[in-house]
Amino acid sequence: MTAPDPVAGLLAALDQRVVAAARALGRLAGSDTADTLRTLVTLARESTQSDVAWLVLTAVAGTFPLAGEVQAFRRSLETRSDDEATAALLGDVVRRPWRGELELEMEVVVGGVVVNVDFCARHDIHTGIHRVVRETLPRWARDHEQVATANVDSYGALRTLAPREVQRVFDYSGGDEVDRTAERAYRARLVVPWRAVLVIPEIPDPQFSPALAALAELSGNAVTLIGYDMIPVVSADLRPHVDAVRFGRYLTVVKHAARVAGISVSATTEFAGFAHAVTAQGLPGPQVHEVVLPTDVPPPAPADEHPPTRPQVLCVGSHEPHKNHRTVLYAAERLWREGLDFELVLIGGPGWQSDSFVRHLAEVTASGRPVRDRGRVSDDELWQAYRDARFSVFLSVHEGFGLPVVESLACGTPVVTTDYGSMREIADGGGCLAVDPLDDDAVTDAMRRLLLDDAELERLHQEATRRAARTWDDYAADLWDVLATVGGRS
Repeated sequence: MTAPDPVAGLLAALDQRVVAAARALGRLAGSDTADTLRTLVTLARESTQSDVAWLVLTAVAGTFPLAGEVQAFRRSLETRSDDEATAALLGDVVRRPWRGELELEMEVVVGGVVVNVDFCARHDIHTGIHRVVRETLPRWARDHEQVATANVDSYGALRTLAPREVQRVFDYSGGDEVDRTAERAYRARLVVPWRAVLVIPEIPDPQFSPALAALAELSGNAVTLIGYDMIPVVSADLRPHVDAVRFGRYLTVVKHAARVAGISVSATTEFAGFAHAVTAQGLPGPQVHEVVLPTDVPPPAPADEHPPTRPQVLCVGSHEPHKNHRTVLYAAERLWREGLDFELVLIGGPGWQSDSFVRHLAEVTASGRPVRDRGRVSDDELWQAYRDARFSVFLSVHEGFGLPVVESLACGTPVVTTDYGSMREIADGGGCLAVDPLDDDAVTDAMRRLLLDDAELERLHQEATRRAARTWDDYAADLWDVLATVGGRS
């Protein structure tokens, strides 16, 4: 059997991409690739905007161009003939074959909605942002047309999802069984939005930010995002230094975006401030809308045959400095020394600078104190932990939303939480004691109060159960209206 010719495969893929671009522009393909490409180059020259040049570069190179590359190509069009510009364009690809995915064909999504869910597609991590994506995307797929994408491995373009990735995004709780035949048959294709909406519900990989920024600025597509928080820049002292650099790259995308949906009043305020700041660069900045997150609570499981033998105080979140777990542990130690009987239960994995906290926690455990670190748990186990707890404690010093607060309240379990920012917004709806998270005495007093005062606990429980429910269906519908209908597209 004759081995396939790799060069012929690359040329066939180039021909397909060039034809796909021509069709997106409403032009018939020429007699060959060179003829079609010359037509595209002519269209790019005649256009007063950069979008056609962006599409032509994408088709030829098999990757999204950077802003400087679009500018260089448009300058080339002004100083060279069509044939010279076409030859130069192909020559650049030959000189830098590693820059694009030259072996991939591409599909152009004209006027539709493309959603980039790379992290959720590639990973099984299921914390805050990833839960938002996996609750939202299936509802969008049920009600609207969309194309979900991941990134190519070089992080220069979007591609179709593999079967396993589709399951991670749209059926995360559906088990690990994947059609092996479909998985083996999968061949990635580039996905290129054209006069469409690109929705980014995650924080994109920093490697992809330069290409996304150019897409947002120059491609004619509308880019929209969910704004979770600005912790890496507003509270940079609580995060690793590299986070600020990575987030800075993300902000180059945000400043050219069309819309941002903030997950709380606090997050909306932060992103609106940034949007106003970029007007100093002569940019309009994105429109920023508030679309507050919900919490749907699954029905209670059958009653546990072995309920907790002592009151449980639950603390949910990764063990990172801004989550402030050391303060919770210190307050618990003071209360144990007073003779109060309760178990402190922590749920969440390690994070940045968690080693010192984990060591401290091990020392407290070794001393015989009733504290249990359960690490990461399943959704069912998490919901049961909320229901088993007498109350929960969430004293982060900076959050975009504070999902553990609303989750606890949705289960009817009162919360001791932070008295400012997004957590204060939630607390104002009832069911919480809000305190200064850095005031050890205030934290200890609040925890003592809910351990000893049954009447106060019941009052907060009643407030929690009376809170108005906002469902994931509500959130998905509102989010679509904000992020996917820019310029009338839907």
